[in-house]
Amino acid sequence: MISNIALVAHDSRKAELVSWVRFNAGVLKECRLFCTGTTGRLIGEALREILGDEAPEVICKLSGPLGGDFEIGAMIAEGDIDMLVFFCDNLIMQGHHNDVLG
Repeated sequence: MISNIALVAHDSRKAELVSWVRFNAGVLKECRLFCTGTTGRLIGEALREILGDEAPEVICKLSGPLGGDFEIGAMIAEGDIDMLVFFCDNLIMQGHHNDVLG
C-alpha cells in the first residue's frame, strides 16, 4: 500500500527538510508526497536529482500563507494523509500562524 505523506517546512527550515528528504529518498520513492508550494518545488528537484526517473510525483498545494496549510490540514482531517512531516520554526511568528495551528 502506498503511503500518503505531507511534507511542510517554514522558510528557515526548508533546507533541513530537503536534507531529510535526500537522506530518506529510498523510502520516499514508494510514497505519494504532498507539499505546500515552494517546499514541494524544492523537494521535487532534490528527489529528481537523486532518483531520476524513479522520483515520485510531488503534488504541490498552494503556498502556506496562501492557503496551502489549510489544504494539507483538510486532507489530514479527511483521512487522506497517513503522516505529516513538519519542520517548523518556533522562534519566528509566521504571518499565517493561525492557519498552521489549524
